[in-house]
Amino acid sequence: MSSLLRKLDELLLKHQSLTMARHLRDVLGSISTNLAKLSELDDPSLTMNYWMKDVRELFYDMEDCVDQFIYGDDTDAKIEWINDIFLGFKTRVDELIERCGRYKFAEFSFNHPTTTVRHCVRMVYGEPRPAVSVVMESRTNELPWIMELKIHEASDPQLKVVSILGDEGVGKSTPSQKLWCELGGQFECRVFVQTAKKPDMRRILRSILSQIHQQKPPQAYQVPHLIHDIRKHLKDKRYFLIIDDLWAVSVWDVISRAFPEGNCSSRIITTTTIKDVSCILKMKPLSENQSKTLFANFNDVARKCRGLPLAIICIGTLIASQLDTLQQREDVLKFLNHNFKTNSTSVDTLNQVLELCYNSLPHCLKSCLLYLSVYPGNYLILKLDLVKQWIAEDFICTPEGKDIADVASSYFDELLRFGLIQRMDIISNKGLLPYTVHPVVIDFITSKSMEDNFVTIIDYSQSAVVLTEKIRRLSLHFGSATYAMMPASMGLSQVCSLAFMGLLGCMPSLEEFKIVRVLILHLHGDSGNTRFSLAEILNLILLRYLQVRCNVSVELPCQMQCLKQLESLEINAGVADVPSDIVHHSTLQHVRIGEKTDYYRNLAKGPVTIIQDALSSKHLPAVQVFELLPPICILSRLPWWIGQLASLRILKVVVKELGRYELDHLGKLPVLEVLSLYVRKPAMYGGVTFHSHAPFPALEDFKLVSAVLQLRFPRKGMPRLTRLKICFNAWSGGSNSDILGGIEHLEKLEEVVACIGVATGADETDCTDAEAALQDTIDKHPRCPKFVKGK
Repeated sequence: MSSLLRKLDELLLKHQSLTMARHLRDVLGSISTNLAKLSELDDPSLTMNYWMKDVRELFYDMEDCVDQFIYGDDTDAKIEWINDIFLGFKTRVDELIERCGRYKFAEFSFNHPTTTVRHCVRMVYGEPRPAVSVVMESRTNELPWIMELKIHEASDPQLKVVSILGDEGVGKSTPSQKLWCELGGQFECRVFVQTAKKPDMRRILRSILSQIHQQKPPQAYQVPHLIHDIRKHLKDKRYFLIIDDLWAVSVWDVISRAFPEGNCSSRIITTTTIKDVSCILKMKPLSENQSKTLFANFNDVARKCRGLPLAIICIGTLIASQLDTLQQREDVLKFLNHNFKTNSTSVDTLNQVLELCYNSLPHCLKSCLLYLSVYPGNYLILKLDLVKQWIAEDFICTPEGKDIADVASSYFDELLRFGLIQRMDIISNKGLLPYTVHPVVIDFITSKSMEDNFVTIIDYSQSAVVLTEKIRRLSLHFGSATYAMMPASMGLSQVCSLAFMGLLGCMPSLEEFKIVRVLILHLHGDSGNTRFSLAEILNLILLRYLQVRCNVSVELPCQMQCLKQLESLEINAGVADVPSDIVHHSTLQHVRIGEKTDYYRNLAKGPVTIIQDALSSKHLPAVQVFELLPPICILSRLPWWIGQLASLRILKVVVKELGRYELDHLGKLPVLEVLSLYVRKPAMYGGVTFHSHAPFPALEDFKLVSAVLQLRFPRKGMPRLTRLKICFNAWSGGSNSDILGGIEHLEKLEEVVACIGVATGADETDCTDAEAALQDTIDKHPRCPKFVKGK
């Protein structure tokens, strides 16, 4: 709601003659105050709910019109048009005020105080607060006896399948993830995959194939082909698979066909609520004593949580959230004891807890939580993506003097503390940690979103559904369904956010989405599709965020400056050509173009397209994320102007070769936190050396990929670096003594990841020697950082 009021203020500064807009601005401020107070009531009446819904619809419609006026052509005809529009809105505003007075909503909101737990969460910006965590050691100790039998049993080399059984929210995934970390290194291949209540079999199988085979999954996009390729790559290998959240026997029947039995002592673990999958290990809820570890004297609350870890984390975080006095805590406990039902199922208990936590959140955080429903169940989400989407949606309430990206990041951390977002520690997407949402939470927020008309979610089975309300945010979960389509009666003119996950042939035309601001397209080309044109986006004048993930080549428009509001452009696919005016775009803050691949294995492969170095830094003053990746974005050298992008936080770039002093330009960037540098040709002068004093003051994560690697770190350089990843080839007879010279100067270093390939003429012995030399160098570091052998 605040975004409309802010835009009206901006409009009135430029067009003071719009007297009706000034009147509406004052009245809408009062209506917004009443709406905020009514939304805090424990059990608003049906009349109140209808009024609040109509207010939200009014705000949506007005903001759409204001945006079209502000960002369209500024003409006298448009002034007349917006005046007429405001007159029409005045009729709706007057009707809402009359209803508010007739039912005495304002008086009601003041005379009916809310419970003490409503909106008790006070946002804290800056360093994230520690999360409430459940100590699971005693529970994971239930597993070793069966895992010793199934995983370490050398006398029985047959494939074994263990199923961890339990109700939703009982904590089945935690022990499976611990086993993955502790035992996964003993196997040649390991895979972690999540299913969903409405599974996309092709996506699941493609995920499995991408984890066991580094190359891009084949274009042949049929289940039988994928199963055949998986069996082929797993044949005669010892593999370890975890299939999380298996919801149906039919899913297991398909997936299991991809796993050769063999005689290699391979093992599979599933977590499930069904009893029909191989050997069963039943997970029990936490005992009362284990539950109490979070609550100390809060015995009644611990008992009401029924030993469900998710419920305990949510309630524990709620109690810990800025409740400063004993009286406040006692009030909360009384409320919990009064409202929690005693004889409820585990799912009912979780829903009660989620309802309580949802009601405790500030309205801006509620919007961020509900927005997660645009993604299907068990979808992997990156924090950076979600934060940018929230900003583009205008969900973030930024206090004066605070950076909007930092505030949005703190929102994410708050939802993570509550357990409403969960970290997937065992999966890494090219160094970025993904997150997911618990299935029970997805069900809860999906129901809330549909109830409030916040997000409209359509899957492949709902082509005949009839929708009577205006659609504001549309998420199409079509998966791999070949003939999925939108309901014919669906109106799209008010859609401000579109997310599409499905086959390219099922995607609707973008021409119908005139006012869309956020566009998320996760596509897969089916038979016959080799290219995907984005020419239609030129009509989307309000577009702020564009993300495309696709397995076919994407054709961008030749020029994009007409998209004057575009702040984030991410094309994770092959791109036919880069728009000629992209570097002149004044509003772009996040740029990612090109497809991520396993570069250190393909240093000499792929087409080379050179981005001219003669670009001026003044054209990209606000860029915070800059990623130019193959197959088209390979720079001849590292441009000097990148070193002048003072707001740059993340840089990922590929260069043909690295000049002696080129890294020194980057070392001066004051807020650069993540640097990934891919060098195709070895440096002629011997290695990568930093010549400037105290370079990279903010860098936390550094990745360097080069066929030949020699790194020398200076004193006082990279004082905040915690993670270093290096990818290089071991050479026959090569010296490994100075691969990481001066590593002891990296005072905060916690982890070193090394991906070591084998150069032409070398063998595995050379690779082993390089690894041993690295281990010796790292062992001499005073902090003894963790050494991880990557793939």
